[in-house]
Amino acid sequence: MMAPGVAVYFVVEGRHLEAQAVLLASSLRRHAVSEVDLIAYRPAVSDAPELTAATRAAFDRAGVRVETFDVPPDTWKKPYPHGNKILASRAPRDADAHVFLDTDMVACAPLDFTEMLGSDAVSMVPDGTPNWGKDGDRWARVYGHFGLDMPEDRVRLTRRKRIAFYPYFNAGMIAYWDSYAGGRQTFPETWYETAREIDFNCRVGGKRPWLDQIALPIALRRHALRYNVLEDRYNFSISARAFEPDAAPVLIHYHSFRYTAEWPQVVKEKIGMSEFYGVQLMSCLTAQFGAFWYPKTTPA
Repeated sequence: MMAPGVAVYFVVEGRHLEAQAVLLASSLRRHAVSEVDLIAYRPAVSDAPELTAATRAAFDRAGVRVETFDVPPDTWKKPYPHGNKILASRAPRDADAHVFLDTDMVACAPLDFTEMLGSDAVSMVPDGTPNWGKDGDRWARVYGHFGLDMPEDRVRLTRRKRIAFYPYFNAGMIAYWDSYAGGRQTFPETWYETAREIDFNCRVGGKRPWLDQIALPIALRRHALRYNVLEDRYNFSISARAFEPDAAPVLIHYHSFRYTAEWPQVVKEKIGMSEFYGVQLMSCLTAQFGAFWYPKTTPA
């Protein structure tokens, strides 16, 4: 039986995300155990500068294809850059399965993307903390807006007190089959339509920057789609997290480069990036992105 064709995609807009994407791309190529299609998405119209020549050379070296998506002016009630991941998810891809990654992630161990793909489910890692709707009232408003009862199921959040909470996932890593759909809508379409309905018509506070994550469990529930809870090693957040020597992450979600110096796995991937791109290209990349990769300040 042939392995499924997997498309792994992320968003690149602006120099900071370019610095992240160059590191992510090299780490994926170094650790993916089977061939995957890597795609970097950019808004078709953007105020951000075009990709640098060095970034494009790095993407060529890593086999990353650059694609664009449209952001119609009426997509969101007000600008919502986090929503670009939803728009990128809707873009057509010739693949059996899809994995979205936030650009501020890095692979640091052998990575088999097919292990993430639950059978007939959208696979995700719960968020670390209940950063939206902690008391439940906001969740009740959103579920009620769609005529849904509050969920009885719970997931275990992944940081601090690791409490049991309503289904709430970190949208930095989402894996799903191309054929997985509710009714006539694919998963990305259900996510998009649900997020827009919440944004424009649901009277609830604090939607930004959490709208993408609020809409995820609601979209699944509306269309009777199941979720598959992955171990947090597949989306291992290190922001505001003390170093854990016994942890064995596969994908580290670092959020900001200022956190990375404390984690030897990320330091090792920066070294591996240099080896992957070679001296000449790496010299050009470091001149452009070194200030991002090696910040002078560290977290208190």
